[in-house]
Amino acid sequence: MTIHLVSCCLEEGNLSYPLGALCIQSSLLAKGHACVHHPFTLADDPVKAAHKVACEHGEVIGLSVYLWNREWMDRFLSTLTEELPGACIFAGGPEATANPESFDLNLLSFLVVGEGEEAVVQAISQWEEGKEVQGNGLVTDLKHLSYAPSPQLSELSSPILQGLADPFLTEGASVLWEMTRGCPFHCSFCFESRGQRSVRHFPTERLEAELDYLSAHNVGEIYVLDPTFNMDKQRTLALLSLIEARSGEIHFVFEIRAELLDKQLADAFSRINCSLQIGLQSSDPAVLKQANRSFFPDTFAKRVNLLNERGIPFGLDLIIGLPLDSLQAFTKSLDYAIGLKPSNLDIFPLSLLPGTLVADQAQAFGIKYLEDAPYTIQSSPTFPAADIRKALVLKDAADLFFTQGQAGMWMGKLCEALDLKAHQVLNLFDSYLAFYLKKSGQSREEIDIFSIQEAFVRSLMKKLGKQAYEPALLSYMELHQGIAFLQTFQESPTIRLFYGLDQLSELDRLSFGAFLDRFPEQEEQEYVIQAQEDGQLLFIPLK
Repeated sequence: MTIHLVSCCLEEGNLSYPLGALCIQSSLLAKGHACVHHPFTLADDPVKAAHKVACEHGEVIGLSVYLWNREWMDRFLSTLTEELPGACIFAGGPEATANPESFDLNLLSFLVVGEGEEAVVQAISQWEEGKEVQGNGLVTDLKHLSYAPSPQLSELSSPILQGLADPFLTEGASVLWEMTRGCPFHCSFCFESRGQRSVRHFPTERLEAELDYLSAHNVGEIYVLDPTFNMDKQRTLALLSLIEARSGEIHFVFEIRAELLDKQLADAFSRINCSLQIGLQSSDPAVLKQANRSFFPDTFAKRVNLLNERGIPFGLDLIIGLPLDSLQAFTKSLDYAIGLKPSNLDIFPLSLLPGTLVADQAQAFGIKYLEDAPYTIQSSPTFPAADIRKALVLKDAADLFFTQGQAGMWMGKLCEALDLKAHQVLNLFDSYLAFYLKKSGQSREEIDIFSIQEAFVRSLMKKLGKQAYEPALLSYMELHQGIAFLQTFQESPTIRLFYGLDQLSELDRLSFGAFLDRFPEQEEQEYVIQAQEDGQLLFIPLK
């Protein structure tokens, strides 16, 4: 008998890596069960996908269900049960663990709730022997929920080393990689808040072998899934040393806690090709206290500055609508985050995931939200629906102007020149963009963001009577835009500046007034920016 596993990823390409299904397949094969994997993406028609799987006439079919593929899987399951009415069909994954009550056990033989590697093997063995499927984490009756015990990570087989991930390890591909499971923190909005508070590590020997395997396959990027990669300083340093020695040119993405950074860790991160993602979520102490997080803004800023001092790219996460959050609090958080000079901002409306503390507290806080996936907030007493919409406008403006436009290194100087807060600039940009798109007939996807940024800044400086600062500010912007263009597209741009490079570097510490007093004369110069093999940048003047 062959078990058929079905996954559905976000899209074809770098976001298509079905880690959960691969882990289950690996465990089944390691215990001698025949198993095949049917990978799909959200672009695939779930009805056609169900017909395709049904043609295999499998007796046991497992579905890997996530928040973002739930609707796709529901349609797939509905069709599959019509095609194979006698099959044993089960579902597992984060969505089944977070919200088991939402699944229809008239369509499913059982649910796997919790980590599934050992529970699925147990269920399949029972089913093959004609026994009733039962055990912790194997749910056949929603009135009797239980959770699968966490397996010993040292005893799990590796889907990477078994070759199961090979179809997804194309040159330059992005890969999801687990080094640990579990989180010691209990943030109210995160499903980890209801999981085990202990942290379990995969053996270093396995990680070394997997890294060598991934490096040999020339993958381009590895997303490390550890919720807090730098939680254990000594282990973090050892892993970064391993990566430095063996990863070559692979780019890594880590999720870290800024509060746990120090100079030694920052130095270690600086020696590898990586970017970091940091969950700020809010800068309002009351909001964060309610979310079971502590926050000291000065300390946070000092730790983040360790990354800027070393040129380590990092992004910050913000959540719209946490309990006690408001539009005023969110805009202050946005201003604070932009002031830290991140390379990107990831802003999300609160998702009240089933099984999280914040979902349990929703009624007490008067939060209204979507009852089905993605469970996003609609309103709260402190954040009415109209203000949620205003915050989402700021999110879209920040996505385009700040993150896509890579404005992190010059947004602060723009705000200084205009005497405006960052959120005020973003609101003005949203209005300007709407006017521009209507006039030009272009869509947001068609615009050249760097050109739009320059046109917007020129227009706003004229409107506010700040033209005296325009040559210095636009030169400062052009310099950083050129560097961003080179790093993004690997092409050497030509930039036009009204001040010398050494002069513009003084803008990092001088006000615009002091800068113009010190450098009253302008001297137009063009440069070509080139990257050397060691990563250093060359600015070649054009005569």
